[in-house]
Amino acid sequence: MFARKTNSKNGTSIPQDWLESFARLLNETYKKECDQAKRYFDVYGQIYPEELLIVVSWLSEENESLAPVSCFLSCEKEDMNDEKRVKETQNNYIEVVGLFFDEIFSDAEWDQFEPNWQEVSFKNHTYFYKLSRENINLTLEANRLLGPDLEEDEDDDYKH
Repeated sequence: MFARKTNSKNGTSIPQDWLESFARLLNETYKKECDQAKRYFDVYGQIYPEELLIVVSWLSEENESLAPVSCFLSCEKEDMNDEKRVKETQNNYIEVVGLFFDEIFSDAEWDQFEPNWQEVSFKNHTYFYKLSRENINLTLEANRLLGPDLEEDEDDDYKH
């Protein structure tokens, strides 16, 4: 399960067009880094009753088993109270992901993974993040293979 909160089940997918535009923005913004490393960004997202979750993975184009860098972002339900707050949170997520990847790309030896959920404050909001080597596509595929109970926790509408 990708969600931060254990009771986050039966979420709905973030609209596919938003996920695709976010991935396209990342791939264009970091084109040089993507081309050099032969990698691309993939974005997954779910809206749960208790949180909004985005996972951004930087994946290998050539070898799915090469360890990706994945940034998970989550917020409390208060940041989703209305459409205006959801849009603000989505925009903040874009900026926070950019800050994380700017830092990652600025240091060729970067390895400051944080596999446990941590808090980050941004523009007077508190969000939660973790940075891992998890490949979201492989996790989703494993969940599908393991059966319908796991499929309910993770939706398969995500960007390739």
